[in-house]
Amino acid sequence: MSHITTSKLNKLVARVRKAQEAYADYSQAQVDRIFHAAALAAADARIPLAQLAVDESGMGIVEDKVMKNQFASEHVYHAYKDEVTCGILAEDEAFGTLTIAEPIGVICGIVPATNPTSTVIFKALISLKNPQRHYLLSPPQRQQRRQ
Repeated sequence: MSHITTSKLNKLVARVRKAQEAYADYSQAQVDRIFHAAALAAADARIPLAQLAVDESGMGIVEDKVMKNQFASEHVYHAYKDEVTCGILAEDEAFGTLTIAEPIGVICGIVPATNPTSTVIFKALISLKNPQRHYLLSPPQRQQRRQ
């Protein structure tokens, strides 16, 4: 079992924050293109990723993991593709208010051994669609060889 030091974790969080700052300046069109490309890449890799998940964890059935990966990539894309996630999100003229997207910081995401690839696909796509959220993902101990 490997452990991460506080120093190494702080460096990782700093890198994620730096990436988040740069990504927060992207336009909605840029974010949408990246979100779409990542969803397509995840869908294209659904079979080899499923095989890796089963090989590394020793759990599950490849065909079931293929379906989970497909769902995580295609469903998430279609569910959120039209969502506005950059700049002004809403305007209430009656109250004279604007809702503006702002970074909320780094979120730590724990990845279960039972669904390592579909969980990462889901969290990565949500993070890419919403420049205000960036995940630092923690793979299960048995599956850290491919980091």
